[in-house]
Amino acid sequence: MVGIARSTIFAALLALSSTPALAQSGDAILILDASGSMWGQVDGQTKISAARKAVDSILRKWKPDDRLGLMTYGHRSKGDCKDIELMVPVSRFDPDRIKAAVNGLNPKGKTPIADSLRAAAGALRSTENKATIVLVSDGIETCAPDPCAVAAELKKSGVNFTAHVIGFDVTDPAAKNQLQCIARVTNGVYLDARNASGLEDALGRAVAAAQGTKVQSEAPARPAPDPYQGKNVRGVARLAAGVDPITDNNANVRWSFYKPRDGENGDLVEIFYGAPTAGTLPPGDYLLDVEYGQVKRSRTVKVERGKPLMLDVVLDAGYVTSEGSAIGAGKVDDVTWEVLDGQADVLVTDFAAVPRFILPAGSYTLRLTKGVAKTEKPFAVTAGDSINVSLDLDVGRLLVSGVYTPGGQKAERGFTVEVRHLPKADGDDGEHIQTQYDPLSRFDLPSGSYDVIASVGYAKRVMRVEIRSGNPTRLDVDLNAGVAAIKTGNGTAIEIYGTERDINNDRPYIQTSYDPELNVTLSAGKYVAVVEYASGAKVEKEFSVTAGKRVEVTVTR
Repeated sequence: MVGIARSTIFAALLALSSTPALAQSGDAILILDASGSMWGQVDGQTKISAARKAVDSILRKWKPDDRLGLMTYGHRSKGDCKDIELMVPVSRFDPDRIKAAVNGLNPKGKTPIADSLRAAAGALRSTENKATIVLVSDGIETCAPDPCAVAAELKKSGVNFTAHVIGFDVTDPAAKNQLQCIARVTNGVYLDARNASGLEDALGRAVAAAQGTKVQSEAPARPAPDPYQGKNVRGVARLAAGVDPITDNNANVRWSFYKPRDGENGDLVEIFYGAPTAGTLPPGDYLLDVEYGQVKRSRTVKVERGKPLMLDVVLDAGYVTSEGSAIGAGKVDDVTWEVLDGQADVLVTDFAAVPRFILPAGSYTLRLTKGVAKTEKPFAVTAGDSINVSLDLDVGRLLVSGVYTPGGQKAERGFTVEVRHLPKADGDDGEHIQTQYDPLSRFDLPSGSYDVIASVGYAKRVMRVEIRSGNPTRLDVDLNAGVAAIKTGNGTAIEIYGTERDINNDRPYIQTSYDPELNVTLSAGKYVAVVEYASGAKVEKEFSVTAGKRVEVTVTR
């Protein structure tokens, strides 16, 4: 069968004694897959993050007198089926050492499940203890022909173990069949884990099974039939030649078959989705477009009667993720991610907390934005890469609300907050950054000093604030304001002035309204309303505004 799934994302082999009452319950090896697919996503986080949490969860279930080692693969080089390392030899249980080793893994390579089984078995042969193997995988072996056959071979050779297998986010039925087979031939149980929390739960049940608790297997007693039987087109896609096939059954890989027309795509005949993929096409010549993320590859193909077409498409691409964080605060959310090409044009945008981009090999820039704070970093993708481009964002949140007077009514209707850079010279206005109109206005800003201008109507306060990355800053502005309700009968214009005249005998002008009635918010103080009537007559009336109060002002001729 054509290669069916991408690399295993996480494998654990545990050797436990079947007699937990003994002072020492057995030897154990924990094997983690550190292949490139670990930068894939589940539940809004990378799979390597989910695996680290799951490891932490399972470590808490070990007994202090157990002996545990750590083995991993795919963490040192790409495309190397021999990249297997016993990072922590089997020894007295040391959770801190194991956890530190797991946290230091940088996924990049392949997943040799069968050879890892052999290596673990070799490490466990030195003792007489019974061994239980717990294997957690999201796919199928791609380095060796059949890890199920290897498991059966090891079982028959006298290695005393049982394999409990967990399928982590496995959507490819052929991959699931193989994982279930490993459990079946070693008299173990198979468990499905559809997400990160499911992985922790399944690991807990697998450990319970290893310690003698009865756990029901979710695998059928017999292998399921070949899901691709009778289909004459089968395809896998790879990021690069020689690396594991992609497993993505969520319709993200699109295979479009067209009738050729003058060397170009003619009528669309059929679309298959997923990787691996399978379907049925009438015999004939086709133009095929394979699309995945920002990658598109085209080729001509021929379907012959009675002969299955086996497609193996190399995309010359890589995966890019980023676990961005705010300086001083850790993981950020409500963000925008952009990938820019060499001409600084935006190729793709994502709003997830942890994005994943599929990009053709090349050079790019990754930009992270939250509010008006942004950072960016250049990076390069080579074919077969699965990389994490970490970005640290300098951003703090400013929360601004207003009150008419301390302890009084909140400013809501008409509340406006403007944030500016500090002025470069006396008398200048600082450069405008952003304006919000919410009763609780939120701004995400780089660390630094800013002027905050809060207003309702003609009441305004300017305050200076210091923002620190990773920290929220709350500002409740005392507007020291009230409302004047002016009624004029049939006045045609209302002008509002301050009462204090300047050296030219002019009063400070505030507002003009051409309605007979006016509700206006003003800073506490004294004012003059000048009302003009249709006859041309003007009437002035002085009034005072008290903070947090409403004053009724009636002007008559």
